[in-house]
Amino acid sequence: MRVHTLPASVAPVLLTLVYAFLFYPRFSILNAVLCAAVALSAQICSNYANDLIDYKKGCDTSERKGFERPLSNGSVSVAEVKYGLYFWLTAMLLSGLWLVFNTHWTLLFVGLAVALGVFAYSGGPFPLSSNGLGDVAVLIFYGLVPMLFTFYAVTGVLPDGTLWKMAFAMGFASVNILVVNNYRDYEEDMKTGKRTVIVKFGKDFAPKLYMMCGMLSVILFYPLFNMPSLLLVMLYVTLFFLPVYKNLVRYEGRALNRVLAMTGRNVLILSLVGIAMLLIKYRHWY
Repeated sequence: MRVHTLPASVAPVLLTLVYAFLFYPRFSILNAVLCAAVALSAQICSNYANDLIDYKKGCDTSERKGFERPLSNGSVSVAEVKYGLYFWLTAMLLSGLWLVFNTHWTLLFVGLAVALGVFAYSGGPFPLSSNGLGDVAVLIFYGLVPMLFTFYAVTGVLPDGTLWKMAFAMGFASVNILVVNNYRDYEEDMKTGKRTVIVKFGKDFAPKLYMMCGMLSVILFYPLFNMPSLLLVMLYVTLFFLPVYKNLVRYEGRALNRVLAMTGRNVLILSLVGIAMLLIKYRHWY
């Protein structure tokens, strides 16, 4: 299930719900729960689908340095993985259809795009992850989609500029999970022909991209900046982001698995920092 990736699905929805509550305290709690269910089940579906597709493609070689995959080591069968995929896919579809029924039919197209993204990331005739588009997909499906459409689903109002900026911020934070993953798997991806951004631009590009995405994820919160919130940002960068970045530069191979997990943790922490900044900025609500 790749628990270390789950913060990327939960964090943006959590941040959006707090933002919605501050301005529309009577928002739909049911739709909020459904949005969280869609986000979480879509993430788990993607994990199952990626494991299954990579296994069938033979991408998981004996030189694999990533987290142990039960399918590759034989602890689960292909049939069991398929059952897990079907279960979570059903959960995603039912939650999504219920959400469409409660809101507007146009959200059906968003749901279809999410379902397509689950399989197009690693599979299909043009897999995004193998053609340098994985980072763009993460930015869209772990930043823009969960935040912008969650806000609309629970309030019925189109998102404003501040939410757009926060959506990009959370998207860039999640991109760094993929950056660490592709940095760690650079040699293996080179051999299997997986053309990630890191393969295309070289291994040395990964730390630069990580730093750029990390800084953008902080800077894009600027509509919320004031003296107290800037202190929170400085604490986040100093205590969480920079130590993980230093470990990214320092370690290689399997040691980067811890860096990947800590990057996922930072996505959740950044959302909590964002929530704190919202409460400070708009403290009139209490």
